[in-house]
Amino acid sequence: MTTDKLSAFAAQLPAEGRLVLCTHRNPDPDGLGALVGLQFLLREKFELEADLVLEGRIRRAENVAMRRILEINTLPKGGVDHARYQGVMVVDSQPGFSHTHPPGALPILAVLDHHVSDDESGDCLEDSFCWVDANYGATSTMVFDLIQEAGLEVDERTATALFCGVRYDTNDLARDASESDVEAYTRLQQLANRKQIANIDNPELPRNYFGQMAAAIDCCVSHGPLLLTLMGEVASPETVAEVADWFVRLEGKQWSLAGGACDGRYQLSVRTDVPGADAYPALRHIVGAEGAGGGHGRMAGGQIPIGELSLEQVTELVRGRALEVFGQSSSEGKPLAVSSDSVKAS
Repeated sequence: MTTDKLSAFAAQLPAEGRLVLCTHRNPDPDGLGALVGLQFLLREKFELEADLVLEGRIRRAENVAMRRILEINTLPKGGVDHARYQGVMVVDSQPGFSHTHPPGALPILAVLDHHVSDDESGDCLEDSFCWVDANYGATSTMVFDLIQEAGLEVDERTATALFCGVRYDTNDLARDASESDVEAYTRLQQLANRKQIANIDNPELPRNYFGQMAAAIDCCVSHGPLLLTLMGEVASPETVAEVADWFVRLEGKQWSLAGGACDGRYQLSVRTDVPGADAYPALRHIVGAEGAGGGHGRMAGGQIPIGELSLEQVTELVRGRALEVFGQSSSEGKPLAVSSDSVKAS
């Protein structure tokens, strides 16, 4: 990144007033980290205050712990008094994405994201600072680059938040990490609070978490290189992403697709451990015209509304398209879980 980015970013800022910062619904650590980092940059470099606005609940235990431990205070989207703010900035997503709805009636001043964008999002970015770069592994890295170009040294809280974002989206630099991600990871790790990171990594888990994971194992089916885990109702969209992350670690498997219904949508997450693979085209085919999504490198996510189609119809639609795109349409599949009777018989 060059100083041209910082100059272009600064050109969109008002001389005074407050801003709104937001990300996608049910934000992950990269979205949260990028929010905290951008809030820090605006305050320390440009003397502008910004409020964070979140849409949807944060329910994955690690993400809940990150928000609590780092005291990431936010407003609900419905709590924004438009008269108090000069504009909106979006991080780790784009206004045209189906899971991102910035507060209306305010101009979008900036968009920072590392995901592949759907075509329809382009109209939302006119006259804004739009920095979308799929060469980055995390949006938190992009924000950190802006902070460095501004000549600032991040404080411990901001470093911890940004570090959580970089490590989550790059899987500790093992997934789609650029040189910039490596540099950000290394520097932020030195500045972050390691005790807080450990507490974020290992939160207490509710009893229903284990029940959800047991249900995921029961419905997971192997089709060649694909592990297909199509669940019914789930506690949160984060559950779907966590299941996809979990199963891609199975030895010998190359792709993991998980799905589950939540908040009137069938949520989908694709993960792969194939070096150089791109998960987004597969996800785009699976959601089809009925849904939408985004992705980067070896991870992608999307959703299909449940309404005109029932949950059962959406599940079968996803199953058929997934098997088609992975060349497994004639595959009967093998359940991942082995019953106790089968173990005794063997």
